[in-house]
Amino acid sequence: MLEAADASEWSAKVLMAEYLRGCPGGRPPKKVLGHLGKEIRSLLDEGYGPDVLRPALERLRAKGLNPSVLPSLVNELLNAGPTPSSSASPSSASGAGLWASASPAYTPYLNPTEPTGTFGVAL
Repeated sequence: MLEAADASEWSAKVLMAEYLRGCPGGRPPKKVLGHLGKEIRSLLDEGYGPDVLRPALERLRAKGLNPSVLPSLVNELLNAGPTPSSSASPSSASGAGLWASASPAYTPYLNPTEPTGTFGVAL
């Protein structure tokens, strides 16, 4: 059991070193690094390997997220469905995705009788 603990500690240190090498703005605060180390160690103890953790750490660094979301990023990478191809569905600036191209197109309600003035009466 001691050998497994040494191996996970070594792997956590290696993953932390890789994470730090990729930080473009310099070294993160000690609290962030300590928290991240605990999360990495916890995931390694659960049986997740460096090949799963590296992409999650890349995403964590790229988005500047809190280390507590690392397990969620691992889950997202492992259990996310296939990513839709760009030709399958048009993207929209609003982020509506598939719903942006729903047919028929949205038509706002228009009152069939136009009011004669500002308040519906001639002034």
